[in-house]
Amino acid sequence: MKITLTCQCCKTDFVTEYKFRDKKFCSRNCYFEHARNGNIKTGKQKDPNVREVRECLVCNNKFEVRKKDKKTICSHECRVIWGKKPEIINKRIKSFKKTNIEKYGVEHVWMVKEIHQKTMENRDREKSNEKQKNTVRKKYLNELLPKLKNNNLLLLDNYTCNKDGNTSKPYTFKCLQCDNIFTSTLLGSGIIPKCTKCFTNVKNNKLEIFITDFLNKHNISFITNTRKIISPKELDIYIPKHKLGIEINGLYWHGELNGKYKNYHLDKTKQCFTNGVELIHFSEDDILNKGEIVLSIIKNKLGLNENKVYARKCVIKTITNKEKKIFMEQNHLGGGKTKDSVSYGLFYGDLLVSSMSFSKRKITKGKPTWEISRFASKMNYNVVGGFSKLFKNFIKEYKPNKLISYVDLRLSSYDFEKSVYHKNGMKFDSYTPPNYWYFYRSSNDKKYHRYSFRKNILVKEGFDPNKTEWQIMQERGFDRIWDCGNIKFIYEK
Repeated sequence: MKITLTCQCCKTDFVTEYKFRDKKFCSRNCYFEHARNGNIKTGKQKDPNVREVRECLVCNNKFEVRKKDKKTICSHECRVIWGKKPEIINKRIKSFKKTNIEKYGVEHVWMVKEIHQKTMENRDREKSNEKQKNTVRKKYLNELLPKLKNNNLLLLDNYTCNKDGNTSKPYTFKCLQCDNIFTSTLLGSGIIPKCTKCFTNVKNNKLEIFITDFLNKHNISFITNTRKIISPKELDIYIPKHKLGIEINGLYWHGELNGKYKNYHLDKTKQCFTNGVELIHFSEDDILNKGEIVLSIIKNKLGLNENKVYARKCVIKTITNKEKKIFMEQNHLGGGKTKDSVSYGLFYGDLLVSSMSFSKRKITKGKPTWEISRFASKMNYNVVGGFSKLFKNFIKEYKPNKLISYVDLRLSSYDFEKSVYHKNGMKFDSYTPPNYWYFYRSSNDKKYHRYSFRKNILVKEGFDPNKTEWQIMQERGFDRIWDCGNIKFIYEK
């Protein structure tokens, strides 16, 4: 966010980032001008007793230097001229030879057999490494070309390397759908770029603005696009005071075809946990379709929920599947399309402030295994003790032989001991591996659960049985995005 400030020196207005809102001057010139007028004390005063004026050996100009320094040349330019003088070059060569004779007994280190042999071995090793890099480069390109074709893109340049120095190398592409020609540096990272003309959907930075505007509104200090927490990886938003990171995962950019492998998001969560930071993830469709729920979750993490209700002042009632579905659609990112056998509601007067639903999984020795399929509190409400009251009520009424629950690691701390499930007597069982969701590459507004695209269903629809589910879905124009997996908890008698 940009803000306008007034310079204390020249009194002109200047624009800067919100995070630099304490700036007082528009430029360094104004800062030093303000200091020269006696308004700011800058550094230590020069002591005339420790400094002297000397004459440069090259240009004969006078310059000031500390007495204990041996400096006799005024600048880098003069130093270069001095170093090119024949007498100085000869003096330097004689010094090298003298040192080598004293150390090795010869005038040049290459005359030492061991050093010469080692140097040649290093050169051979470098040549071998370069050959290996070329092999990897060819393999890398061969793997990328089919992905470019699947995304209707043609590479117009010859692929040579990932980077030029410390910067990614730009490549030119042509979109085969609209003939648009554009440049992108993403290929060097193994990410397939996106046609700037065909895709006019909301960009990742606009999704970030949705969150950062909310944080600015509540005067929460944050850092964007930082690589200091889990270097070299980047965090979209980091809130130092709460040690909370927020990742905004655009579907296209975080799809598997753009290099986001199975454990990519989980690895980030683990790295943050190792550094004492809790990381939560929101996908693009979460923000576009359920933005208010996203903000409510962030509020809860930051302790900003304006409404506080105590469960002891609430009453538990059994609610219908329809009531449960409506409540979950309005207050849970996963929605309410679950087949549940029991649904409870926690009412504060006539207001439904929290809900928990349970489903039967399978029959074991005549007794079913139950699962907590959904739990949510009303948006912008902090229901203290709500989970505990609903959970204990179910245990008391149904006396389950076994009860399990899966906690989404996208929105929960990796430390299972901090979970409300653990605090209410459920035992940690395991971390389950990440799951994937499908989405159309040409549309980023919705994810589709993989269950609807199982291979046996695709084969019944007429697709090639010799191809994998993933191959068929790519041919249909789909990509997939991986989540962080779940924490599995179990309650047993």
